Amino acid sequence: MATIEVGIRIDTTEGISFFGIEAVNKQLAAGLRIRELRPGGAVVTKTGESDEGERFALGGCQIVVVFEGD
Repeated sequence: MATIEVGIRIDTTEGISFFGIEAVNKQLAAGLRIRELRPGGAVVTKTGESDEGERFALGGCQIVVVFEGD
């Protein structure tokens, strides 16, 4: 079973970008069908560190596309 992670990244300097969409479209064009969508996770960036701990910024999210097949 093939899986591909797709999602969005949001960066204050680079803007919005997407990942995985081309790979999904390639599988669909090859005749594969999507079996399910699974939760992925958050895309985070480490923004700093101090005595109190590390700081992170939420920068997007992802989902997992599962295709039918062996």
